[in-house]
Amino acid sequence: MNQINNLLTKWYFPLSLKYISLIAYIVLIVVGLTAYSTDAAFINQLRNTNLGNLIVWSYWWPAIVIGAIFFGRIWCMVCPVEIITTFFAKIGLKRKRTAWLLSGWAITAFYIIILFVGIQGFAIHRNPFFMAIYLLAIVGVSILVGSIYEKNTFCRYVCPVGYLLGLYSRLAFFGYRAKNKNVCDTCKDKSCIHKKYQYNLNYKSCGVDLYPATITDNSDCILCAGCMKTCSKYQSEPNANRPNPQFTQIGFANDLFRLKPLKMAEMVFVLVVSGFVISEIWSEWTVTNRLLAYFPDMIIKPLALNNKLLIGFIKGSVIFAIFPLIIWLFPFLISRLTGATLKMKDYFLNYGIAFVPIIAAAHLDKAILKSTSRIPYFKHLFDDVSGVSTAHKIIDGQIVIKQMPFGLNFVVSILLTLVIVAGVWLSIMVVKRLNQKQNFEKTGVPNYLIPVVYGSIFLIMILAWRWF
Repeated sequence: MNQINNLLTKWYFPLSLKYISLIAYIVLIVVGLTAYSTDAAFINQLRNTNLGNLIVWSYWWPAIVIGAIFFGRIWCMVCPVEIITTFFAKIGLKRKRTAWLLSGWAITAFYIIILFVGIQGFAIHRNPFFMAIYLLAIVGVSILVGSIYEKNTFCRYVCPVGYLLGLYSRLAFFGYRAKNKNVCDTCKDKSCIHKKYQYNLNYKSCGVDLYPATITDNSDCILCAGCMKTCSKYQSEPNANRPNPQFTQIGFANDLFRLKPLKMAEMVFVLVVSGFVISEIWSEWTVTNRLLAYFPDMIIKPLALNNKLLIGFIKGSVIFAIFPLIIWLFPFLISRLTGATLKMKDYFLNYGIAFVPIIAAAHLDKAILKSTSRIPYFKHLFDDVSGVSTAHKIIDGQIVIKQMPFGLNFVVSILLTLVIVAGVWLSIMVVKRLNQKQNFEKTGVPNYLIPVVYGSIFLIMILAWRWF
């Protein structure tokens, strides 16, 4: 830890990594824009042969999910969008944030738009061209928000990626905390939050409204190390105990077991994500993928709809909203039938966190599946970075993509199973502690249906698909 913290005090770290990731970000956008197609069969191959699409969805996205689960919002530390929005905030209007932004609803709305319009409407996770447009849109929104509002408004109050990573960071082994709160209490200059340093790109005060001495969880800290640098450099009086903020070990799932309730906007966000990961995992197996499409098709087919966006909206509504809402409500309704007095709002906000470890586990499983299953494509990747020629050759049979070795598939199956079991176990521990906290040890027994029902959706599918 000392070596990492010493590195974070250097002027070039993590700033240099942000510029490297910015270059990579631009390259991936350019490569994605070179591969436009509307042919579904062709896109099905192109998503794996285009360098941009393959890297973004099969390696970059899994990497930041895995990083958040184990290390916190580590992606935010090197995110190129952070330096872009900070720059425009420096030259922008610097207006105060509205109550709607501060409430968290902006992030939830933005995420829903991405799912309904981006995923369902334009298949940004499969179509390289629209993936590139999506990445450009993220930059555009960050510039717009940065130009209007003060500090790092985009990073904390608008970016759905950071919000999701903040949830998964409740499981992380590490976090950013003050070493000694007494040092903060006696500090006169408060350089870590001083407005004089708000718009520096490197040695800067916190841009996401945090004070190191009061940070108790990983949800909002973007690990930019700005407060550490200002604490080290801008001291009104020399103090050997500074810099005081540090990256430190906090223990696995420490933040999760703090049982911090969700806010209303955050709860809706988690509910929608809980539906999204079902679609992500179930789409891997033909049987469950058909089952996933069955319920939306019950609405779409009788109406004989042809509008792509409308069909995507209906599918999204069923998969990302209605289906998870039924799952969330089931334990609550059973508990009320058995005499529990817990109000629905309190159930959603408090027991909603019990879904988080299973959601994270399912997302981790998807990351494992994506990163391993795409390995055979790397042989042909750099011969044709656009992927267009390679995709044609695969379709024409000129290139045959080899199947994954049995040994690797076996290891993957073990990992998938163990990860979901771990997520269910953590969820059970959360429910147990919540019942104790709420004095519901007896009447709260039905709340264990959260890990049982929701966990079974993934575990049974994986057992049937990978083992039986």
